[in-house]
Amino acid sequence: MAYLVLVGTIPAAGIGFLFEGFFETEVRSPWVVVFNLVFVGLLFLMAEAVGHKNREAAKMRISEAIGFGIAQACALVPGVSRSGATITFGLFVGLKRAEAARFSFLMSVPITAAAAGLSLVKAAGEGMGTHEAATFLAGSVSSALVGYLATRFLLRFLVHHSLRVFAYYRFVLAAIVAAALLYSG
Repeated sequence: MAYLVLVGTIPAAGIGFLFEGFFETEVRSPWVVVFNLVFVGLLFLMAEAVGHKNREAAKMRISEAIGFGIAQACALVPGVSRSGATITFGLFVGLKRAEAARFSFLMSVPITAAAAGLSLVKAAGEGMGTHEAATFLAGSVSSALVGYLATRFLLRFLVHHSLRVFAYYRFVLAAIVAAALLYSG
């Protein structure tokens, strides 16, 4: 399974590295977020309806791991959830809900560690003092702990529940953001 995680990490890392500037500037719009909240919510509902949900992640093909990586790269667009995109992809290729979620979270480890490492190198290059280093370490540890607890909760939740609640949440959030945009504009 480790090689599937590594293979799945390559597309997101490559796309993120090559197109970082594009994603930071060209698609940063509140309306892009509104659109993607709704679009990904609809994908959640479709994946729940058509996914067979009977396969295990360890039995995936390399092409499916690459597909997971492309789904993960979609999260570079605002309003697309990394875990939502990858779990949904897993359901579309027939993985059990909990298996898709577990693989999604395993895939997050190398990409998150690499992002944290790059941030650390950048901060150290700009002259990080002892206080800043301690703050960075405390933030990293607390983030890892909260991430672990949230992941553990979500994995247990997805064994018995569908993504529908998350789809409805996204629809409500999209409506609130759209209303705020229309009201302020």
